[in-house]
Amino acid sequence: MNVNIENTSALRRKMTVELEPVEINRELDRAYNELRRSVQLKGFRPGRAPRNLLERFFGDQVRGDVIQKLVKEYTDKALEEHELKPIVEPEIVTEETDLKQSHLRFSAIFDLRPELTVTDYQNLKVPRAPIEVGDQDVNSALERLRERHGTLKKIEDRRVAQEGDFAVARFEGFEDDQPIAGTKIDDRIIRLSKDVLAHGLDEVVIGAEVDVEVRKTRAYPADYHEKEIAGKNVEWRATVKDIYERVLPALDDEFAKDQGEYHDLAELRAAVRQDLERQAQQQADSRARQGLLDLIIERNPLEVPESLVAREQRTLEAEAVAMHEAVGLPREAALERARQEPEEMKSRAEKRARSALIVDAIADQENIDVTDDEVATRVGTLVTQSGNRQRERVAEFYSHEENRAALKQVIRREKTLDLLLSRAQAETDSDNPPPDDSSGATPSDH
Repeated sequence: MNVNIENTSALRRKMTVELEPVEINRELDRAYNELRRSVQLKGFRPGRAPRNLLERFFGDQVRGDVIQKLVKEYTDKALEEHELKPIVEPEIVTEETDLKQSHLRFSAIFDLRPELTVTDYQNLKVPRAPIEVGDQDVNSALERLRERHGTLKKIEDRRVAQEGDFAVARFEGFEDDQPIAGTKIDDRIIRLSKDVLAHGLDEVVIGAEVDVEVRKTRAYPADYHEKEIAGKNVEWRATVKDIYERVLPALDDEFAKDQGEYHDLAELRAAVRQDLERQAQQQADSRARQGLLDLIIERNPLEVPESLVAREQRTLEAEAVAMHEAVGLPREAALERARQEPEEMKSRAEKRARSALIVDAIADQENIDVTDDEVATRVGTLVTQSGNRQRERVAEFYSHEENRAALKQVIRREKTLDLLLSRAQAETDSDNPPPDDSSGATPSDH
């Protein structure tokens, strides 16, 4: 094996590997010997088929498998011999692959993790954010809880759809009397609200009479986010089949008992307030952590590897696609939506990559570790929270070592940020010591 390494930038490397004929032939011999034992050709006893016939019938498949195996094996070997650790899996470019002539040369292009010692992060201060949950917040949360437990009742004494109704309706968009692909919705139950219906369809169906088709035309700009209707005058044809109203349960002690182990409405209200306070504290802590991290990043500039940014960008796009699909967008439309602002997405990816490098470096400096028990506990929580339909899939996902390793890294970063936050808040608290108990005052709960 001959290896040549080029430094194409401070962090990027191009490693060209050329194999010796003996290395290629040895692997080809092994592959054909293994194939000979597993296949049977007419006229030959098992394990006796000649090499030339195996090459004739299976040569392309064998050479493809051998190339894949050799590239992986010798990439790992070359990296180990030269003590190189790519931050992201190398990009492989095959340059010469003629195994019949015993030639195989390829390049592995990758980035190294930047050497980093984080400074100026020890004496940061951040005040504890005041957590305020008012009666109106509790009332709104209880109202949302009632809505989740509401039932739909068919409206029999009214035939015209109104804003806020739920309706079984069908829609389809037309241009020049021709249906537009991807716009048809058949008999779906929807809430008639501009907050729910896209493309202004609320204005199409509100006021429609049951079982009477309505037609309304809307114009969409050329840069509209849905490419199927962008730049078009679309005639929407819609029919409301049935209309419903949501009937909410009474907010009383019986409702409280139905929500779990609550004796009365007062106890449910107290639990809701406590949950809102917990959520508010989590949000405040999250903002404080991000503020600390932004300050540390500002004090510790570094070059971010291109491949790490690209990986984070792919991850962000996948998350965006999943979010759009979750609200009913078709996959192609979800992909289109996720890729609308590539520069903004790249900027977010770069910030995420830089944050990860900084936090990992601090974790190394602080000797922060995550035990197998901590990982197991987190996996158990994720499985429990995933719901009955997804539990088996989530459990199987985290049965793989690489996924558990990724989760371990996430937990390690969380512990590092929690450490930074606790120190920063402790610094602030020390500047404001509690008053003397002899005065009758009590320490602030912050």
